[in-house]
Amino acid sequence: MIVIDRKLNLKTCIMKQTLLLVVLGLIFSSSYSQDKIYRNNGKIVEAKILEIGSDEIRYKEFNNLDGPIYILETDKIKKIVFANGTSQQFHDNLKDPERYAGQLKQAIKLNFLSPLYGYTEIAFEKSTGVGRGYELSLGIIGLGKSETLEYNYSSPQLETIKRGQAGVFISGGYKFGKLPDFLIFGKTKMSHLMQGTYIKPILYFGHYKENQVIEKANSTFEVGKQNVTFGALQIELGHQWVFSDKFLLDLYWGLGYGADNKEEAYQYDPSSPNYYYNEFDGTTAFNYANARAGTSPGFSLTFGLKLGWLIK
Repeated sequence: MIVIDRKLNLKTCIMKQTLLLVVLGLIFSSSYSQDKIYRNNGKIVEAKILEIGSDEIRYKEFNNLDGPIYILETDKIKKIVFANGTSQQFHDNLKDPERYAGQLKQAIKLNFLSPLYGYTEIAFEKSTGVGRGYELSLGIIGLGKSETLEYNYSSPQLETIKRGQAGVFISGGYKFGKLPDFLIFGKTKMSHLMQGTYIKPILYFGHYKENQVIEKANSTFEVGKQNVTFGALQIELGHQWVFSDKFLLDLYWGLGYGADNKEEAYQYDPSSPNYYYNEFDGTTAFNYANARAGTSPGFSLTFGLKLGWLIK
């Protein structure tokens, strides 16, 4: 009986030691199992993940656990597969509104070049989400440079008169923007909600009057007042930069379809046999907010540079 008991105790002891070795092996294996980092460039890094932050991860290379700690931005990572088989996906989170919390989302903008062309345009823009927003503008035609017209009415003496334009136009469009780009070294935290490349369907409508030299029925010329109503539907492409969450710069150009009732007009030209040339011959027209190419209705063109201030 004593021999049997000793054999049982020996067998029990061996089983306990084996179980202990298995547990220690599992613990050791868990401690040193590898994680795999799948990068966007196709590379797979065998590593031991130390920390995962909002913008970057910290890890050690699996084959050099006593070596340095490496840092990798999360926007360069597709996914991480951990040693226990679970995984974490990484995606472009620029669409997350929380990233832009606290940024100003409205702006007042001035068309910087418009006074040189005879009008002043003020716009209001509001962001409705990442890559989305609307813009409304008001243009005062006449609040800017007024061109001088030259004509010879009834004598060899040359007369001059200002174009004297006066009117108003309005426009409204909705922006569809590319994800905000980066101001410094591609850091996503430096992006702004209202920055980036955009496409904007926009509608223009306006009315103005101005002095023009008009040909009369008896082939004489005189200064008359013409009333012009115009409209256009366009697609504008642009890029907007935001600086320090305070100022912005908006550069754009557009193409679309427009119509107006502008009639032929003339300018005095001493080099011409008839002393006049067609300033507007019906195939083109400048309507301040836009320019028409071709007979009405025809192609409508715009371009501009706007400076703005962000507001709450």
